[in-house]
Amino acid sequence: MSRSQLPAGKSPFTEATAARAVLEAVRDAGAPHPVDLHLLRLGENALFASPAQGLVYRVARSDTVRDKVEKELATARWLLAQGFPGLPPRDDFPQPLPADGRLVTFWEYVPPAEPPPELTDLAGLLRDLHALPAPDFPLPTLDPFPVMRDRLRTADAAGTPGSDGVVSEKDLTFLATACDVHEAAFRDLVAADPDIGLVHGDAHRGNLLRAGNRVLLIDYEAVALGPRSWDLLPTATAVDRFGLTASLYDEFCVLYGADVTQRHEYRLLRTVRELGMTTWLMQNVPHSDAAAQEFAVRMTSLREGDHAARWHAL
Repeated sequence: MSRSQLPAGKSPFTEATAARAVLEAVRDAGAPHPVDLHLLRLGENALFASPAQGLVYRVARSDTVRDKVEKELATARWLLAQGFPGLPPRDDFPQPLPADGRLVTFWEYVPPAEPPPELTDLAGLLRDLHALPAPDFPLPTLDPFPVMRDRLRTADAAGTPGSDGVVSEKDLTFLATACDVHEAAFRDLVAADPDIGLVHGDAHRGNLLRAGNRVLLIDYEAVALGPRSWDLLPTATAVDRFGLTASLYDEFCVLYGADVTQRHEYRLLRTVRELGMTTWLMQNVPHSDAAAQEFAVRMTSLREGDHAARWHAL
């Protein structure tokens, strides 16, 4: 890969630039100024909250992903119409709104509540989600590779060899080669799998919120039609990678009704999922020492084929 420059006029995706997009969108929407605006998460998107306004602002990295953002909004509205416990978009504001080269959407703020959602909550929500009919709007077929390749191209354009906080050519080449090795087999698996249906695409406890006596499944960016096994992977891999106990995993499997680790496609699906997790984290390497250290841990384990090396959630 050769290093190149970021597109002209395109600023790096940081907390500061994402917040600037939020404030521009708020102004254009005629919404009140969020004096208590604070960052919740920075990754594929940036999430900011204003508890005083009862709003969460979701900032997409680019205004070129309108189809994906429109899909997130359509999915949220459809899930609510099905009676599924999802997060309501705030359609009292026009959205999505272009702002500073990004796209901003408005969502209902759910304040932190106890007790925190459990894996059994996730299992029940996935069981119910997977039982829903196909939505009445088009969904893409599950394919995480274009997003991973976009991340690699962006990282390649973000700096010069040897720069501090820049992902190395060696790491970029390894990840790109891993994508090349597994992409065709993954697509063949998706095409042949008999258990295709609606999948959340990023189903882990971090995408659960407690709202009173209900638990909500949030974040519809990766919603697609694909093997339902895909939604079980985050919990299965958490046993090896994040220290989840076998007993908690067994409870999850019993409540959902299946154990993805017993399926022949598990190893391939897990490998692709872990590549996605690693390229997702890679985006924050220039902005976070903790992300850089964890990225190095993950790269070492992927290179060595170490499927039991402990990873750390950030």
